[in-house]
Parts: sequence; C-alpha cells; structure tokens
Amino acid sequence: MKVKFMLFALFAISVGYAQDLVTIAVSQNMSKGMQPGIEIFIPNVSDEHLEDAIKEVTKPFKGKIRKIKRTDETYIDNALIKEISVNTVDIHQLIEKGDNGYKYTAFFNLGGIFLDNAFSPEKFAYASDLVKRIGLRASELRMNEILKDENKILERLEDDKKDLVKENERASKDIQKAKDLVAKKELEIEDNIKMMEMKTSEIESQRQKVIELQNQKALFVN
Repeated sequence: MKVKFMLFALFAISVGYAQDLVTIAVSQNMSKGMQPGIEIFIPNVSDEHLEDAIKEVTKPFKGKIRKIKRTDETYIDNALIKEISVNTVDIHQLIEKGDNGYKYTAFFNLGGIFLDNAFSPEKFAYASDLVKRIGLRASELRMNEILKDENKILERLEDDKKDLVKENERASKDIQKAKDLVAKKELEIEDNIKMMEMKTSEIESQRQKVIELQNQKALFVN
C-alpha cells in the first residue's frame, strides 16, 4: 500500500509539473538588443537537468552550443530546424535561477530577424513547442532522479524486511530446538522419576536386609 501511494504521489507530482509548464511570448533584452523570445519556467529542476534537456532535445538539429563572452547567454549555432527555416537558425538562450526552479528563455535568430508570432504563427508555435519539450524533458530527468532515489529507499526497505524474515526464521529454529530440548529433558525427568521410585524400593529392601543382618548379629553377641 505504501509503495502504491508513493507511485501515485510521484505521478501526481509529474502531472503537476507538466501542467505548470507554460510557454509565453516575451520581449527581452539579450546580446542582440531587445528581441522577441519564448520563456518557460521549469519548477523543481537543477541547472544540470535543464542543460541535459537542452542537449537532448536540440541534438537532432546538429547545432553547436557556444557561449557569448562576458554574458550568461549561450546560443546553439547553425541549428537545422526545417519546420522554422530552410536556412540555419541560431537559438540564443538565457537561463535564470528562480526560488524553486529555472526560467529558460529562447530566442530564434533567423538571420537578421528574430522569430515571433507576427512573423509566422505556425513557426512560432513550433518553436514554443520545442521550448516546452525542453521543459518537459528537464522535468522528466528530475522525476527519473526522484524515482532512482525512491527505488533505492524501496530496495533498502525490502532488504530490511528480508533481514527480519531471516531473523524470524533463525528465531523460529532456535525456538524449535529449545522445544525439542525441553521435550527431551521432560522425558529424561520422567525416566529419572521412574528410576528414583525403583531405587527407593531397592533402598528400602536393602535397608530391611541390613536391619535383619544386624538383628542376627545381635543374637550372636548376646
């Protein structure tokens, strides 16, 4: 029951993460000035989760991740995203740490112009979905980490239970040995009681013999 509850709780958390992942169109200052971009806040993840998610989701586009000097900005150079452009695209990225997660903002540089909804609603929708996929993958990596940790706890609990079962088995064997010993000793006591009764009878017979012999000896003395 506890395991089922834990899995249900984790599922509820993951669903909550997915529901919280909403992309919004923004206009923000970056290395190329004030430009339109797509922002998403990803709760409860680390920068490592986010960086790994970016690499995994954008890997098919074959761009190179580069850093812009003296800034916190990176960009994916010459990404091949046919759904957005027949030419290569530079995806500029800003990652900002929040109280309980990270804000990720992507700017799609089409070469002199940055993608926004006014330029092409379809292409902007695809770019927004791409950003959301990054958020979902980062959340999934976080969930994988949680599941790994919880599985370790579960394994430890199962090992503890196995140890307790073994202890009970050993204790049961000890109890059975003790019961067998008690039964053996009870039989020994019963046999000893019988032997004691026989010895008592033998002692009494022998005592009578001794008394008779003493009486006979007394006759000789007199």
